[in-house]
Amino acid sequence: METTISHTEIIDAYIHDVWKHLLFKIDHPEHFVPNVSGVEILEKSAAAAIRKMTVAMPTQTMTIVEKITATPYLVKFEIIEHPTLTGYVDNLAEAIDEHATRLTYTMCWLNKITSTPANNMDILKAAVQKSKQYIEQAD
Repeated sequence: METTISHTEIIDAYIHDVWKHLLFKIDHPEHFVPNVSGVEILEKSAAAAIRKMTVAMPTQTMTIVEKITATPYLVKFEIIEHPTLTGYVDNLAEAIDEHATRLTYTMCWLNKITSTPANNMDILKAAVQKSKQYIEQAD
């Protein structure tokens, strides 16, 4: 059973600019992820950040706490606290050429009780597309 899903978009921006935005996303996810509010950085060091945020879903609003690590050109968002899920989301940037970057978000969310994959392709795709729009408009 496949436990990860991915979505890729080509960003019209140099990889260093995309990377700058992925690092900005740690503190300001509302520009990159739909329905995010109430962002608070609980802890931050050179190795990792712990972030708490509120996400409004169609059926509920929930608070998520994540551990975030960043090494060029990968940012990993690991769930620490979530009402129903465990897992992570990776944001990977790969240079295509001087003016384009491949941005791939890979999600591995599992139901805490059943350990079955939470296939949230719509959420994942919307997040990558919102990131693409924000990065291209900002640069």
